[in-house]
Amino acid sequence: MVLANYVKTNVIYSCSVNKTIAITFDDGPHNLSKSLVDYLMTQSDVKATFFTVGKLHYPFAIDTQEYQEAMKKAHDVGYQIASHTFEHEISSNVDEFRNSLTLQDDFIEKVTGDRPRYFRAPKGECEEACQANLEEWGYKLIQWDVDTKDWDLETSGSESKRIEDSINVLKEKFAEEKENYLILMHDTENYTISDIAPWIIEKSGMREKGYRFVTVAECLGDKSGMYISGKNYGNDTSSTNTSIHHEDSPISEVIQKNHTNNIFNGNEQSLNSGTSTISIKLISLLPFLLMSLTYLFLF
Repeated sequence: MVLANYVKTNVIYSCSVNKTIAITFDDGPHNLSKSLVDYLMTQSDVKATFFTVGKLHYPFAIDTQEYQEAMKKAHDVGYQIASHTFEHEISSNVDEFRNSLTLQDDFIEKVTGDRPRYFRAPKGECEEACQANLEEWGYKLIQWDVDTKDWDLETSGSESKRIEDSINVLKEKFAEEKENYLILMHDTENYTISDIAPWIIEKSGMREKGYRFVTVAECLGDKSGMYISGKNYGNDTSSTNTSIHHEDSPISEVIQKNHTNNIFNGNEQSLNSGTSTISIKLISLLPFLLMSLTYLFLF
């Protein structure tokens, strides 16, 4: 195929919706993903996007229930689950590349019930042929405009210096006060979970400046397009109501069931209490009734 004949997909480097920040995490789910999801859920006005792989770090996500549960929980509360290939590589063979995407989509669907439409290439490396294939297969190709470089521990020399370096990168970018930001991180790095991500959300001051933390699909005005199904989950971060809610959540069903049971139990208890009160009153009147009957028979 001649390069000039390629129809390249639109490579997306930045968000398009004003005052949005999309924080993204690559290479999971892994052993730190649960902690990250649990932390993010304490920040009820925050959403994130996860570009996932099936087989990268051992033990592999496809074989580990705990990692899959973290991905499922993230999906169900409204975070976006996207593809990062099955084994963190793009083959030059088109059939192998397509198979890698299919395997990862199958894995995501098995865990979450949805197939993704969003994709990020490993290391961001997707040349014209790669882009043309993604266009044909219907994927949106996502890059980034802020790289925290949390993956580059070697250059920094220590975890504490890596945290400092990453935060300095973010401070410099946030000082520009752009309309929006699309940030690259990795949920395989412990200091990203413990320090870098919390700094962005809680200490950067971007919330106070009116920025919203949303999924990549939302920051592109494409909330209903993150999955082939067109479904949405979780709460709307554009709303002033920041409570976490999921219409189909089994937990919500249990709470509603318990509430209904309590109502019936309360009514039953009131009925039982009323019956007991009547019984006590009848017993107290029994001597008077007996005396009345005796008087009638005698006179």
